[in-house]
Amino acid sequence: MLTMMTRKLPLILVLMAMIVSTVSFLPVQEARASLELAYDDGDKEARTSAPQGGYFAVKFSLPSGCSMANLLSARFYKVASQGGGTNVVFHILGSNGVTELTTPVTYDIAVDNSWNELGLSSKNIVVTGDFWVAVEYLTADDPYLGLDTSSVAGRSYSGTPGFWNPGIQANLMIRAVIECIGAPVGGVVLPTNALAILAPFAALAGLIVAVSAVIAVKRRRD
Repeated sequence: MLTMMTRKLPLILVLMAMIVSTVSFLPVQEARASLELAYDDGDKEARTSAPQGGYFAVKFSLPSGCSMANLLSARFYKVASQGGGTNVVFHILGSNGVTELTTPVTYDIAVDNSWNELGLSSKNIVVTGDFWVAVEYLTADDPYLGLDTSSVAGRSYSGTPGFWNPGIQANLMIRAVIECIGAPVGGVVLPTNALAILAPFAALAGLIVAVSAVIAVKRRRD
């Protein structure tokens, strides 16, 4: 019996090597975490608004180690409105502050004294390096946008695309939520079909072991 099992051992080892090799080439789903980019400190000390057709914008830079990212959402801290209207148009612009990375989105900033979030995942916007989140006012001076006046990060602008004025001595409370591409965190997860891929190999390995045992017993009886 020992001799028979010894003869079958190389075949079993080869089969196991095939299984390990298959696992190593299986596609994996990388687990990533979203990251909020912000230059304000979260505390509103003042408020501001723009004329009809005017813009506010914040220029964002991807963090170190993240050269490319999916843009998941844009956030706007609304203080209040004067009743004139709460619709604005969000523009996602490239590094030059002019090129539209997606079709502008009209959004109702309805909640006072709170962050209002525009989901952008379905737009499949990929940003690299620097990008801008700009808000175009459809109603004069409405709604009010929160201002952080405790510091000046130099990232807040007013004006229009291509004619940005960096003179705002505060931080506009506009934020971006991203998901870095190619920078997984939290490990990797095998896809749900991995078990289906491995099952035939596992069954074949078990069959070889079982057949080997039967043959060994039969020869021993003979």
